Amino acid sequence: MTTRDRTGGRNRTPTILFAILAALILATVAHAASQTLPLSFTTGALNMTVRPTQVVCGEMPCIQQFNITVTNSDPKDITVSLYEQRGNEWDLVATLGNVSTGGGAVFAFRLSLSYNGLTTYAGKYALVSNTLKSKEFAIIQEWGTYETKSKDMLALGGYIVAPLIAIAIISVLSLVIRSTKGRSYGEPSEYTDKSLFKLPEGSSLGEKLASLLINPITWAVILALAILFVGIIEFSSYPGITTLTKLQILVISLFAAAAVPILLMTMAWFADIVDREPFRFMVGMFVWGVLAALMAFFINGALLAMFNQSAGALPLVLLSVVGSLIISPVVEEVLKALGLSIMSRHHEFDDALDGFLYGFAIGVGFAMLENWFYFIARVDPFSVGISAWVSVILYRSLFNTVAHGCFTGLCGVLIGILKSRDRFKQYYHVALLPGIFIAILLHIAFNFTAFMDVAAVSGYRAVLVSFNPTLVVAVAFVSLLVYSAAVWDSRKNKRPKL
Repeated sequence: MTTRDRTGGRNRTPTILFAILAALILATVAHAASQTLPLSFTTGALNMTVRPTQVVCGEMPCIQQFNITVTNSDPKDITVSLYEQRGNEWDLVATLGNVSTGGGAVFAFRLSLSYNGLTTYAGKYALVSNTLKSKEFAIIQEWGTYETKSKDMLALGGYIVAPLIAIAIISVLSLVIRSTKGRSYGEPSEYTDKSLFKLPEGSSLGEKLASLLINPITWAVILALAILFVGIIEFSSYPGITTLTKLQILVISLFAAAAVPILLMTMAWFADIVDREPFRFMVGMFVWGVLAALMAFFINGALLAMFNQSAGALPLVLLSVVGSLIISPVVEEVLKALGLSIMSRHHEFDDALDGFLYGFAIGVGFAMLENWFYFIARVDPFSVGISAWVSVILYRSLFNTVAHGCFTGLCGVLIGILKSRDRFKQYYHVALLPGIFIAILLHIAFNFTAFMDVAAVSGYRAVLVSFNPTLVVAVAFVSLLVYSAAVWDSRKNKRPKL
């Protein structure tokens, strides 16, 4: 049925939202174009001096005060602007002000300097008048102090913080082991320590595949591939950084990415208060999420490259939007749901609560590898600064992990509802389609609100309001309600019939 608004027309909310985003992107591109100059823009020399011409930076960003003295020999007043060379163009930094004809002026301004991987770097700048007279100059930036401080902080994290997180993870998992002592699951001897490494068993190929997912040998292979993948990326990044520092970044980011997902996976296992399956089921789903993230990296990259090639060379910001709002949500949610589809063939997957919790475990496993990759490849601790890097780790570890868990959890609950009904049991796979659709829509909304939070308007990257965290909190609240309903439904279905 087509929904209509109060005016009798079709509901155009999604169209309007995408139109707003498209307009924002076009405005950003147009504004950026108006703030650049080609390398060959000058019509004459401008009389100016700058102080200082060399700075020592001990933190990121490096905020420094500069003074520019300008003498105007033109027959009319001029306006001067400061530009920075980036690639083959000059980007506007600031419009400093006016200088009267025959006179001079001193402009005091601050520059925010960023580390680019070089201990000594000569930043190239130009002062340009509205008559296109200019004077180029360099500011020598010494980043040795900053590099030393950053390496010391990473060493502290690698030798103290990471081991403490590892101890916390081990403590949580040991709690699970203690909780399983004396408990029996399934048929006698079906889920014991001896059966943990047994070859896949089952009455059908589907159940054998599901059993394969809960086998530690499968986990070892998948996790080894993930570690190899991230390790290759890590050691191909950070030129000029020692192997020891790279290892510290790798270990810190690993435990930072794993802590919250493992905690949430454990909580999800304890949350099955109706008919708890062995912990190996949750671990198997968690590891499938890791595999889904690994596959998504390559599939997303291939599809994005194909799209860019077929559409011609697109602006980077537009390509990012296409990847975030179309390609990634579809690919990632389908891959995560594939694990649910395989696991649903196991006889222990028998109600809505199982579907929700298994889906949640897949989602947080996916978030773990995605965050680990993000922490080392997308956010360089040296380029953004250690404090900013830690902030990104804390934000993504919480919000991204919860979001991915809820998306796939809501997908799984529909499968469980149908599978727990004898009338619809043979059709339970049909529920995967609306489940994936819901997960994709939520994922698109999640990425869309991330774009809204950090909007490129008038040359400023300003956080407007916290749309993204608000959405995650709302989705988490709805998921708690769904979990409560799944508990009630599972208890009702497993209540002995009189």
